Amino acid sequence: MRIAVVGGGIGGATSACHLAPRHEVVLLEQESELAFHTTGRSAAVFMEGDVGPVMQPLAVGGRSFFEADHPELDAPLLDPMPTLTIGTDEERQVLEAQAAFDRRLAPSIRFIEGSELLDWCPVLRPEVVTCAVVEPTAASIDVMALHQLFVRRAVAAGAEIRRSSRVGTIERLDHGWRLGTATGPVDCDVIVNAAGAWGDHVATLAGVEPIGLTPMRRTAFTTRLGDRDPAGWPLVYSLVGGRPCYFKPEAGNQLLCSLADETPSEPLDARPEEIDVARAIDNINAISTLDIRSVATTWAGLRSFAPDRDPVFGWDDGTDGFFWMVGQGGWGIISSPSAGRVAAGLVDGVGLPADLVELGLRPEALAPRR
Repeated sequence: MRIAVVGGGIGGATSACHLAPRHEVVLLEQESELAFHTTGRSAAVFMEGDVGPVMQPLAVGGRSFFEADHPELDAPLLDPMPTLTIGTDEERQVLEAQAAFDRRLAPSIRFIEGSELLDWCPVLRPEVVTCAVVEPTAASIDVMALHQLFVRRAVAAGAEIRRSSRVGTIERLDHGWRLGTATGPVDCDVIVNAAGAWGDHVATLAGVEPIGLTPMRRTAFTTRLGDRDPAGWPLVYSLVGGRPCYFKPEAGNQLLCSLADETPSEPLDARPEEIDVARAIDNINAISTLDIRSVATTWAGLRSFAPDRDPVFGWDDGTDGFFWMVGQGGWGIISSPSAGRVAAGLVDGVGLPADLVELGLRPEALAPRR
């Protein structure tokens, strides 16, 4: 079967990797380089908690892949980095419930409070932050190494990678599809729509009803800490009422910071907003003693959500030969090893991988028209 995968981000790369061993695959990327948009701008941390009941089995099911030794790589994919989701007494019940839910599949996760908060992150303000959920086994992901691993394996299995190949038209044939691209036409039996923020646009070109994807802009920046070394700190995500933000230690005595904003956007090359940077600084300073006053670099990316905010993996109910692989909502990196296996299982007609079913994943939870 000839399959055209539209999109060269993490969803397209893992789909091509897992489909190429059994099919003739061509991956089409509109930009001159792969992973140009959301994937290449991700501050991904491998987490098994606080990702929702559909995404959690995908994350947990991918841990063994992330922890494995891959001969194509010269360094591990993961670098240990715990996560701390913080709140005040007003958020206590929410955080306690989150910890209880997440522990079902990730037993290291627990609720903490009081002085233990400063043991995990010494810059938190104890007069503001009173409780948290900690995930000790979380880890920072080498995103580009992960993406390139999928691409290398796809190519090794025979996949063709076409860059600068924006899809401009999609025509239905008697037996399959013809995609008009900037590098020439592509005929295929199946389209895998892994176009991220452009997912509904690709569907419309194919005459397929959109599913209502909403791209959301998120602005991020780095700041230097001078002599203060954040090595060993967790990623801190704030649920403090009115103070959304997160910060994550980076090499070179830097922090990666964000407002954790979700601003609806058209699919485009996202640009950072100064107001979001300013609000993030204000919120981080309110919950910590960091006293951030300047930034080093800024950028933005788009995270795309289906209406119920769960991923969309599966055949379109109304159109033969059209497969959706979108709506990861910022969790595409951590879910990618499992998501590629899901795509392969559903495309090949063998169903979801058994281990993911045992973790509670159901195909109807992923279906495009659910």
